[in-house]
Amino acid sequence: MIKWIDLKTDSGCLNADMPGDIALESRSALYLAGGYWDPDKGCPDWGTSDPSRVRYIGDRAGDIVIGYADGNTYKIPLVFGYTMWYHAIWGERPSPFFDNDYNFSDASLVSSLQKALYLKGGFECEPEGILKIELPAGTLSSVSIVKDEEREGSPVFHGFYITGGEHSEKLTGGKTEVNANDSFFEQHTVNVLDPLPEEAVRKLGKVCRALHTYSDAFEAIPEYEFDAAEKSAQGRFVFSGESLANAATGIVDVNMSNLVDRTDGDGFIHTSYKDAPSWRYDGFGPYVNIANSYYDAFYSRDASRAIMTLNSFGYTQKAEAGCGFGNRWMMYYPEQGLTLGGIPIPGHFSVIPNKPLIYSTLLVPVANWPTRYTKEAFGDEYQNLGNQETDGHGLMMLANFEVWKNLGADPAWVNDNWKYIYEAAYWIEWCLEHTDLSLSEDGLLYGETEAAMSDWTLYANLPCYLGLLGYAQMAKAAGRTEEQERWLKAASIIKGGIDFRLSAKEGDGWDLEHKGFLHDPAPAMLSDYFGFDSEDMPEEWIARSRVSYSDDLYETKKFGYYAPGGLGYGHSMITQNALLLDMMKDASELVKSLCRICYAPGLPEPYMVPEGISVDAGRGLFRRQGDLGNLVQQAEAMKCFLIVAGIAPVTCAGDVSELKVMPRLPEAWTVNVTDFPVANSSVRASLTASYPVNDRQSIELKLSSKEAGSAGTAIPEKVKVRFGPFAPELETAKATLNGNEYILKLETSGDSAWGWICEDTGVFLTEE
Repeated sequence: MIKWIDLKTDSGCLNADMPGDIALESRSALYLAGGYWDPDKGCPDWGTSDPSRVRYIGDRAGDIVIGYADGNTYKIPLVFGYTMWYHAIWGERPSPFFDNDYNFSDASLVSSLQKALYLKGGFECEPEGILKIELPAGTLSSVSIVKDEEREGSPVFHGFYITGGEHSEKLTGGKTEVNANDSFFEQHTVNVLDPLPEEAVRKLGKVCRALHTYSDAFEAIPEYEFDAAEKSAQGRFVFSGESLANAATGIVDVNMSNLVDRTDGDGFIHTSYKDAPSWRYDGFGPYVNIANSYYDAFYSRDASRAIMTLNSFGYTQKAEAGCGFGNRWMMYYPEQGLTLGGIPIPGHFSVIPNKPLIYSTLLVPVANWPTRYTKEAFGDEYQNLGNQETDGHGLMMLANFEVWKNLGADPAWVNDNWKYIYEAAYWIEWCLEHTDLSLSEDGLLYGETEAAMSDWTLYANLPCYLGLLGYAQMAKAAGRTEEQERWLKAASIIKGGIDFRLSAKEGDGWDLEHKGFLHDPAPAMLSDYFGFDSEDMPEEWIARSRVSYSDDLYETKKFGYYAPGGLGYGHSMITQNALLLDMMKDASELVKSLCRICYAPGLPEPYMVPEGISVDAGRGLFRRQGDLGNLVQQAEAMKCFLIVAGIAPVTCAGDVSELKVMPRLPEAWTVNVTDFPVANSSVRASLTASYPVNDRQSIELKLSSKEAGSAGTAIPEKVKVRFGPFAPELETAKATLNGNEYILKLETSGDSAWGWICEDTGVFLTEE
């Protein structure tokens, strides 16, 4: 007896299209064809913290239910790695199972998976797997595939063969052929009386633990050991006080070293570091060992963030070189004489400046990237604009501005780089003037990449507004008052558009439907221009962010304070917002979660920031996703830890230059920073601060200075040190600053109370 029976979808299940009851003799078998999952992914793109949307090896996703006429029912669990497997990424022969030549790599893991995986063809990445199930004698009445209703997606099986008794022929006549005599089935036949063998469970547990990080890895993280021979000349961060703080120390040191190393002498900052592995956006645990996903690309959004991070950590020459590389590529459009509607296109920062037309000429026609720039609408010039990376353009302007300030705000630098400065600002003016070509509306700039996706968003427009403010300052310093006034006017137009279209239609917050990307970007981006104190930022905009904050945090908080989806745009940005808004209960958890996301002691580069994360917080199970050390994610995470330490760039309050030191530590943490170059000054700071205990906090701060240095010669006139967080109901607290005792008058910000001590800089300066 050989029968092929189709499976058909019915009421959310796959049910056999049975011809009637089938009498089975002893040793009958069912050969089920399929064995994959729809979608063929381990998670959504970039990962997830929703346990219903992430699939781990060993997870149960439903059951094969076999019914007999006498009422007996047998259930075989659908388990990833046992009765089901993945196809897409497995076809790349990933590590640690295979090496770069597709030979077996980790023999123990390979053996464990091969023993546990009962799906024939799964390990070999066949288009369809075969699962053999031995059936007891009796009258078979039904076969159903029932999925776990709480899990996203559905199992994929097409049908099955039924054979009676011993059978060794090739099974044909159905949608696939099966060699019933294959030796694979000798050790891989499911027994309905033992539907999930304990050995398979053990083997899958071993495989899963090798590919993921479990929460027990965070219980006793050892202190990070610095390489004594490679002590950074740009300061050292040591976090302590609990296990996760030890991870934070390593995360900062490893990623900053990596960021410096991947910045070439000509300023090319590689979005993927050399030979970086990738877990793929929707992978399930294994990784492509040498992926180099974006090694040859200088992304404007990524590079601008990296430049600002390099700059704020004191690597000013590297940051300046990065600006130069981007600026030179920005000029591609006028240098090539490209036009749109017959009008010359100004220089602008595209998605990938060193591949200026890749979106319009490749991704649009090949990958169906959405665009309104069609030949029907714009004629033969329709591809000339590239693809508007509106946020990347503004962020590159901010990067240039920040580097200029850190180089001493020298007018000569402005004049030397004037053609680049002018062109970047002129692009925005051009967009606001030629709305038919740029698609600008109501004073807002249009964008067609991830931060806008054919929309006019806060994430895309806010950095352009801030970039114009910065460039107006640069023009003023160089005595170019005409351009200063023009760019302030353009900035006011964008501000008006933001206020008009991007504030909430009801209430006082932001319109989060048009924020762009994953989170409200305002506090995080405003800190790039105004520093780390929200009191120095536009009051109305910060007020909006406070109103929108709880809605913005909702999904992150719902799943245990993890916000995957691109670690920079997701978890790091929401963490920066919580820190800058002084929402310290949330910030403390978010910073600790950031450490868990980045620290993976059993995997390559255990301190490296991943591009994304899949996590089941309830089970304490963490998985990397995407490109390891992806540039923008790395840079944003470093900014989080700098805000935690609290050494802000020097700013001016009126005519007085100020250094604000405002640690925002997670509960129970201590930070020790040594010889850190303070941005926009010539001073270096050494800081020790601990989280307040019993309404008391101690901070040690020393400053040193060399009057001449690559970062300018300015010594701030005032130093303001902020203490906290304290309980919001407190009116006073005790503080110790450099051994001196103070009673602080406290004021509330966010969910906590804080107090300031202000002194002349000379109080903190030491001989160098």
